[in-house]
Amino acid sequence: MATDQRTQPANATRESNVQYILYGVIGLLVLGVGYLLYRNTALTNEFERERSSLRETVRKNQLANDRQQLLFGMKTFVWAVRNAMLQKKPGEINEYFNTLVKDRGIKEMLLVDPAGQVTISTNKKNQGIAFASRFPDYLLQQQDVYFRAKAPYELSAPVTSPNKRLGTLVMFYTPASLVPDSLALQ
Repeated sequence: MATDQRTQPANATRESNVQYILYGVIGLLVLGVGYLLYRNTALTNEFERERSSLRETVRKNQLANDRQQLLFGMKTFVWAVRNAMLQKKPGEINEYFNTLVKDRGIKEMLLVDPAGQVTISTNKKNQGIAFASRFPDYLLQQQDVYFRAKAPYELSAPVTSPNKRLGTLVMFYTPASLVPDSLALQ
């Protein structure tokens, strides 16, 4: 009987040691899972910051590229319109407009005379109206090619002869999105 008393405490001690080891392993697993969840959250946040930074960079680069290309295009287009105006060929200007408006992004083109009347427009409803009644007046007051980065982009350029202003060329341009709509919403 004396030996029985000694074996029982040894078994109880062994069982309690196994229990402590089991609790230790469970505790380590809980800590490991907690760390993995923390790292996942941290990496997700870092990814979102980098993605938003990348989107902002893409947006700025697109704006700079659009601005450069559209200003260059307006300058050359003004010269073509100027030549047609000096030769008194409004049909040719209308043909230029209709060809240009077929390009993706160009919403509307207008030629406004010095008095502020729309003489030629790709939207025939606007032809003959006072420009300021439907569009921002500051576009007619520009002395050089003007670009405003709002949606849609606003561009205007004076059409001048050597001694007077013949009119103002105005374009509204909707830029193409570099980021697909499905990604922009995320």
